[in-house]
Amino acid sequence: MDENILTNKQLLRYWNLVRGGNKQRLTVMEVMSLGVHVICFDVLPKGTNGFHWTDSLIDIDLDGNKYISFPDIITGSLPSFTEEKGISNDSINFKVSNVNQSVRALAIGGFLKDAQMNISLVILNPYDSTVQYSMLMFSGFIDYVQAVADPNQKINEMTVYVNSVYKKLDRQPPLIAANSVYQSLYKGDEYFSLLGQVNQDQIWRYK
Repeated sequence: MDENILTNKQLLRYWNLVRGGNKQRLTVMEVMSLGVHVICFDVLPKGTNGFHWTDSLIDIDLDGNKYISFPDIITGSLPSFTEEKGISNDSINFKVSNVNQSVRALAIGGFLKDAQMNISLVILNPYDSTVQYSMLMFSGFIDYVQAVADPNQKINEMTVYVNSVYKKLDRQPPLIAANSVYQSLYKGDEYFSLLGQVNQDQIWRYK
């Protein structure tokens, strides 16, 4: 999280008002404990306009897009996000409750298949709900969607499964040749003999 948001005047003013004291800088945990953060979701299907949702109680404007309030996203179903060196191809899933008929039809009809999805953390001004800061937490592609609707049990949920942007690397045919084969074609070129060093910090996880 950028230093600017940790020293944001509006957040400091709000903290000192509700918590007391005269802080000049907040920690990341203190910013998150203020309850002014929301999650924004970009769903970008191929060949058509995207959808922009937020679990905020009101619509918000970010990067020229209006994010429609969709508070029935069960954010507790989102996994924890951690910073990690190297490349990770983890997948995630989350639930949405009280799904309206149009969204359900699009999802079950396969319209959202392979749509790009971005998930961002957004910090709002506690006084007027304008965006103070945003940070991309995850980017990937929707793999598939499961929906459950049972009016007798008062269940209306949709689970979205999203693979990271690196899923395509897993599914492409292997393109790396053995060093001996490469040497027979390009004698003296040491590219493939050094590939282990190039890839040593990459983390591949298969589900």
